[in-house]
Amino acid sequence: MTSCNKTKDEASGSGDVVIVSKVIDSSIVYGLSLHAYTLSAFSNVKAVSSADTTKIYSLTANQGLNTNFFYDTPESDFTTTKPTAATFTFSATFQNGVKEKFQNILTDAVLPIPTFEKCDYNASTHQLEMTWTSIATASMYSIGILEGATLVFNSVLLINSSTPGYSIKANGGGWIPNFAPGSGKSYTVRLFAYMYEPGGGPLNIQSVSIADRTVVWGN
Repeated sequence: MTSCNKTKDEASGSGDVVIVSKVIDSSIVYGLSLHAYTLSAFSNVKAVSSADTTKIYSLTANQGLNTNFFYDTPESDFTTTKPTAATFTFSATFQNGVKEKFQNILTDAVLPIPTFEKCDYNASTHQLEMTWTSIATASMYSIGILEGATLVFNSVLLINSSTPGYSIKANGGGWIPNFAPGSGKSYTVRLFAYMYEPGGGPLNIQSVSIADRTVVWGN
């Protein structure tokens, strides 16, 4: 895989393909998340899998960033069939006109769905407290909170341990600007478990598994 650790003028990129698993209607379902990164600026990125060369993935700018393009499988297209191992070839055009291909190898390894042991608001400590069962093959975790479909809180990456847990306060960090959780309001707490590629890191992920829990904030 081509490294993106070069100067902006060299217009080089790298790609990452991730298997995403979650539960919909009591069934474990799977999709893909594709990412392309550069220190330069993309204008167009597409990808194709060796497992199905007829399907072309068109990536778009992530939050308007021309250094980070992505594609996520729509929820309606998630399936109970686990993706197969494949090599993904990315074809990128940069804003300076340079074109480049780079690859990412996806195995069929996936993480099990994480399991909350506790996820409740503690009125005595005025914080949301959660623990979950450790997954031996997980590299990291993170926590998100959604109000409807809007992500309003995002934690830092959390190191795996034998007794993983986390707590969130209304006046702590991680919330989007100008947002405060409302007492008595329901939110979705989303737990992400990450499996890195061998020798990889946050930009080289093999699998992400997701669990949701609905909580009521406050007394």
